[in-house]
Amino acid sequence: MQKIVTIVALICAIAFQVNAQENRNQTYNITLGNVQYAHHDEKMSAGEAIGKVLTGLATGQVSVQATKYEGDVKNAIIKGLSGAYRFHYNDGLQTGELAEEGNIVADAIITNIQAKSNTQTWKDTKGKIQTSTYYTGIAEAMLTLKDAKTGEVITNTSFKGQGTTVSSFSTSDQAIRDALGKLSNRISAWLNKYKPLQANIIEGSSAKKDKQKEVYIDLGNSEGAFAGLHMGVFIVKTVAGREAKSQIGKLKIEAVEGDEISLCKVQSGGKDIKAAIEAGQQLQVISIDK
Repeated sequence: MQKIVTIVALICAIAFQVNAQENRNQTYNITLGNVQYAHHDEKMSAGEAIGKVLTGLATGQVSVQATKYEGDVKNAIIKGLSGAYRFHYNDGLQTGELAEEGNIVADAIITNIQAKSNTQTWKDTKGKIQTSTYYTGIAEAMLTLKDAKTGEVITNTSFKGQGTTVSSFSTSDQAIRDALGKLSNRISAWLNKYKPLQANIIEGSSAKKDKQKEVYIDLGNSEGAFAGLHMGVFIVKTVAGREAKSQIGKLKIEAVEGDEISLCKVQSGGKDIKAAIEAGQQLQVISIDK
């Protein structure tokens, strides 16, 4: 009887490990829900905006809420939600999809769409008066991520994109477009940190003396691996029943060689990675920013 119980427990443990392996890089649907602009009540007429610009000429600084870019900010948020590794942007989750565990609705409040200009005046070496105008665009939004099935709030996070143009041909429009691109990037980066791609080192490849130069990981086409992806290498330990990670190096995928395998170049920590592999330590690989 005890032998049967042991066998059953072993089978369950193996099944759990296989299931965890299958779900480790599960992708989730994400959609944009309600979008509000916090400054709707502060919109100015064209005359009011011109008046503010004229007033700002005395100080050389002008700041106006760029209300016409509200739709562009919404599109930038969608681009950010679409750019994450493990999220599939869905333009409106349907009833059946809401029941799937882990799907997310992101409500957004656009808190700032601002165009700033700063004009500087000086005399050149010939005594002639010269002027330069610098433009700064700012786009800020707060996202509330909610469980699509239960409506439970997961987190509230604020994001800011800022762009500056300094050439003689620059415009406020260019600065805001730059800010919108950075806003998208920050949203994608946050989601990638929230749900990173995960893998394991399956074996070392090339090494030089006491440093590991290349390794193979069990992440490939089927789970979204791509050449150029940066990943951190962590030693995993259990301390007081809790999992503790300690980063010992960095990798970059050089080539995706199949559905479940990629070759990585060791960018840092080659000595520690080689020692950990030889010692049979548990190593986890997690996608990171550069």
